[in-house]
Amino acid sequence: MNEQILSQIWSKQLFNHKNLRSLQGEYLQIIHPGFLNKHAGADFQEAHILLNDFAWIGCVELHVLASDWLLHAHHHDASFENVILHVVWKADLPIYYQDGREIPTLELCHLVPETKIVESLPQSTNSIPCQSLFSDTPHVLKTQMLSLCAEQRMQIKLESILELWNKNQQDWEETFYQSLGKSFGFGLNAEPMLRLTQAIPLKLILRNRDRPLGIEAAMMGLAGMLEEPIKDEYQWGLRREFIHLKKKYQWENAYLHISDWKFLRLRPANFPTIRMAQFAEVVRNNCSLLSILLEIQDLNVIQNLFEISPSSYWQKHYHFGKTSNKPLGQMGKSTFYSLCINTLIPILLAYAHIKKELKYTEKAYRWLFEMDAENNVISRIYSELGLKIHNAHDSQACLHWYKHYCQAKKCLSCQVGQHILL
Repeated sequence: MNEQILSQIWSKQLFNHKNLRSLQGEYLQIIHPGFLNKHAGADFQEAHILLNDFAWIGCVELHVLASDWLLHAHHHDASFENVILHVVWKADLPIYYQDGREIPTLELCHLVPETKIVESLPQSTNSIPCQSLFSDTPHVLKTQMLSLCAEQRMQIKLESILELWNKNQQDWEETFYQSLGKSFGFGLNAEPMLRLTQAIPLKLILRNRDRPLGIEAAMMGLAGMLEEPIKDEYQWGLRREFIHLKKKYQWENAYLHISDWKFLRLRPANFPTIRMAQFAEVVRNNCSLLSILLEIQDLNVIQNLFEISPSSYWQKHYHFGKTSNKPLGQMGKSTFYSLCINTLIPILLAYAHIKKELKYTEKAYRWLFEMDAENNVISRIYSELGLKIHNAHDSQACLHWYKHYCQAKKCLSCQVGQHILL
């Protein structure tokens, strides 16, 4: 806090006025805060207040600490005898007029919401409010914020897994399967992918794991990808298989429609058709994903299990009837890391939380530190300000920091913000 910010808080009246009292116990009402004085004398002139319903018109003086009145030698200056209210951030001392009467004092530190303090700061077009001062703050505070933000972000992901787990009657395998399917949607198609996995239970996939065409037909059919017009023979084959499965499992029609899926502005390798085919193969080839996740310690071994190519058709096509000049279907490292961050690690954390098994928490965070940092718009903001982002732990922390502190202007909840403002 400084007097410039305090001046903005007072002039804009950015504090709680309900049941307002002075430190002396008088009922206080602010009729007008007065006008900023840019010359010698008290900070605000012609203020109008009510103290115990008695009207006062005069000057208001602002200080971060009440004792600043003495530090600035106002007690020797007769021009400050017309101060009707001493507004302070913290009242560390009672302050008196020259005749010995105590000056009515209003303490604001408990009356100003954090967001109002940020509103009082000079407006900035920077990506984060403290951008011009960020580089000068101690490195240890930034490191502490990275740890705090990473932990908070993982806690949110953990809670999301537990919510899904409860909806699945606490079935871990089904929860893992559905969460992994959602992660294969990679943001834009996450919601329809989750709905698709909820329409096709894991037990149905495992029951047909020796029939890859059947699994793909079930997924593509219920996803609405086999609706007419049919583009090529491969799609016809899937459609015929889906019609058979519809009768067998008494599905009335497609669970989703092709319009539920997003294709626009996606690279062909990220099309939902490709991701659906990859997901079907990963699940079909790893019948007990949770057991594998819990047992294997080496992240590279897990990655090898996910590097499974889909059927030969999807290695050459990105949509039905549309061929690609480049080979498709092979999952890259960044794609696998995204699946880790959004499903594998949260599943480990959630399982550790329920089972009280610290070893799974330790493994989850070890993997987070082993993975490369994500390179995105948000991580680049902090990198350009001199913050070293070493791994996925740090880049995930930056995403949380930006969204929940910088964008929300929760500066007083941020250790960097506290250092700058207080």
